This record gives sequence, C-alpha cells and structure tokens, in this order.
Amino acid sequence: MNQPEPETEPQLPGWIERSQRTARRRYRMGIVKPVATLAILVVLGFLTWFFWFSLPNPVRWFVGSPSAAASSASRAGQWSMLGYGTSLSGYSPQVESQPTGQLLWSHGLGEPTRSAPLASEGVVYVGGHFRVMSLDGATGETVWEVETPGPMDHALTVANNNLVYVGLTNHRMLALDRETGEVVWEFKAHLPISAAALVHDGTAYVTSAANIIYGLDAQTGEKLWRHKLRGNVKTTPALRDGRLYVSDDEGNLYFIDADNGRRRFRYITAGSASGPPVVTDGAVYYPSGGALYAIDTTVKGLPGLYWIKRTWFQFWIWQFPFVPAPPAQRGEFWRYAPEERDSQGIIASPAVADGVFYQGDGDGRFSAHEAGSGDEIWSYEASGGIVSSSIVLGDRVYFGSRDGTLHALNRADGASIWRLDLGAPIELPPAYADGRLYVRTADGMLHAVE
Repeated sequence: MNQPEPETEPQLPGWIERSQRTARRRYRMGIVKPVATLAILVVLGFLTWFFWFSLPNPVRWFVGSPSAAASSASRAGQWSMLGYGTSLSGYSPQVESQPTGQLLWSHGLGEPTRSAPLASEGVVYVGGHFRVMSLDGATGETVWEVETPGPMDHALTVANNNLVYVGLTNHRMLALDRETGEVVWEFKAHLPISAAALVHDGTAYVTSAANIIYGLDAQTGEKLWRHKLRGNVKTTPALRDGRLYVSDDEGNLYFIDADNGRRRFRYITAGSASGPPVVTDGAVYYPSGGALYAIDTTVKGLPGLYWIKRTWFQFWIWQFPFVPAPPAQRGEFWRYAPEERDSQGIIASPAVADGVFYQGDGDGRFSAHEAGSGDEIWSYEASGGIVSSSIVLGDRVYFGSRDGTLHALNRADGASIWRLDLGAPIELPPAYADGRLYVRTADGMLHAVE
C-alpha cells in the first residue's frame, strides 16, 4: 500500500519574501527610532540643564567692549574704593607708616550721611548732605565741591582714569573729573543708585535700587549690559577672577559673569544682607540676618533648582508617602553668629587677610577667625557696638565703635595698641592713605588721624 506524500508549503516568490522582511524591518525601526531619538533628547536635555551655567553665553558676542582700561583698585598706600580692592577685603599688606593715634585735623561736613571717606594721592573724597567734596588730605581744606540732588548715603569711587564716580538719588551715575569736579559723563538708571560703584578692566559696575546691576563703559558711561535680580541691591558688588558677587535685601547672594551679566548661581538665606560680599580665593563671605556666611565660589547653579527643591519641600512637609527630606542648599562652607547676647549680631562685612577674617558685632565683641573653618583665634571687647567693617594695614587692624572710639589692635593676638575718642559714633569704615586714617563720625565730622 502506497503512503501518501506529505504536503509541502507552497514556495512564495522571492520578491514576496523580501517584501515581508522589509516590512518587518521597517516595523522594528518604526519603534526603535522614536525610542532612540527620545532617549538621545532626554540625555541632551539633562546635560544641557546640568551644565547650563557652565556653557558659553552667546549674548557676550553682542556686548560691546570697554573703550579703555580703568580700575578703582587701590594702589599701596592709597584708598580709592570701598574695601580697598575689588575683592572688598579691606586689606593693604604694604603700609608706608602706621598711624600713632594723634588727631591731625577735623572738618565739618554738615548733616551726617553714610558716605565713607576715600583717599588717593593726597586728596580725600567724601559725600555730604546734598553735595560731594574733595579735601586736602594734609589740612582738611576744601579743593572742590559739587551740589547733588540729595544726601550721599554711600561712598564715591576713584579710578585710575582720573574720574570720580558718584551715584545719585535722582537715578544718575556721574563721572567727575577728579581734579576739578566737572561732569565728564552721566548715565541715568531706572531708579536711584544704591551703592558705590566698582571699576575693573574698563567696566563700571553700578547697582540700582530697582534690583538691577549695570555694566557701564567706565570711560564713556555707555551701557554694556544690565541684569535684574530678585531683591533690591544696597551694597557694592565684589569681583574676583571675572565673576561678580552681589547680595540683596532678601538675603540672596548671586554669582554673575562680569563680562556679560549672566547669573551663574544664587545662594539664599532667610535674612537680609547687611553688608557687601568679601571674596577671597575659593570663598565669599557676606553678612545676612545677623550671621556671617562662607560660600564656596566654585559651586555651580542649576536652572530651576530652587523651584524643584521648593516643591519637594512642600511634598515632604505634607508627608507624602516615600518622599525623603530634601537635600541641604549647596555651596555653604559654614556660618558664624555670635552667642545669644543683646544685639542684632553681625551687621558689617569682615576684613580678610592671609587666611584670617576680622569681625565685630553689635555688642562690641571684635574677633579674629580662621577663614577656612570659622574657628575663633582671639577676641577683644570694645566699649561700644561695632556696625562697620574693619581695615587691616600690615600687622594691625583698625575699626571704630558706636561709643566714638577708634581702635588699633595687633593682628597676631588682638592686643590693644592705642585708642582714640572721636566724640561721636563711628558707623562707617575708615580709609588709609599717606600714613593717615580718615574717619567719619555720626555727628557729620571727618577726622584725620596720624
């Protein structure tokens, strides 16, 4: 009996098999391509978000360059800007001669204002009540005087391009000829100028009470850029290695590119910044809410991180399941506040020299600390509260207190070298030039101490 032959599947033409393989390949690629594209876009988006503040800023291509180099950084033996140099450290390592505490002259400036004196090349520059003045440093006699539309409540700035920068309450920033007081140029901001300018590498950095910082051509007054911050800026910015450090009255500290105004990082405190930042190699120090903060200058910002953490914190407060505690704010080295006493704590910015910062508080306690850790080295009790920054000249540190006493201490151990009673509260930092200290007191007097 013959067995039936097994049925065989009919052979399809080759072109049909090729078409089927092509269809299956297209089907797979129709899934793989979108998934791969999405994965690449997610990775690129994450890398862009993570490195956003490290990327070059294309706006820089359209920002003009300053027309001439100029700087307000003080030369040895002079004091041409608030804080001595662009880092605002208040430290002059080279000193012609140390003052001995003898009063040379006193000059009445009229109604008191909060314009700290500056001194350069034998001339003192200071703002008064509806005027700015230059005085002979040796005699206190007036060299020139210019009327202003309001009281001068911040210092002037003197640059090496023969200009004096004056910020006014009528929104104008003036550049005056330092020898005659004549106006060379003026720039009008959105609101009153709120602090002393800083000049570096041909750019004048100017803050306005409208929470705006401007970069101006220091020689012509032309606006190069502007950047808007969250809170009002009432203090001078610090500058180091191409980066500005700016604090506002909401307790924020900003890192900003000096050449184009782009923000790189923001650190937030619960208080209000009461003094300008002071920046050294690797750290920036600023007083806020009665405490002194030390922040890492190498920390990088991330776009939207504040809002992410804020939402995270809300979910954590509401005790959502599986939501851990949010991480601490990045960048803080340490914070220092005086022990619970009777004052508002730390109000003024520190002076920083050779890895040590010098700080006073509202109760009159003046102390030296390791800048890296905040640990105390020595302390000194003054007889009045300290609300202004100190300055460091060589191996000595000088500061004033609210009882009208000017103090000179040894930097090494805090021992008192001399004290001088000037008769009225000292609430502004002194300036040093040509072997003399220039100190303004709250009764409207300017004193020269040699």
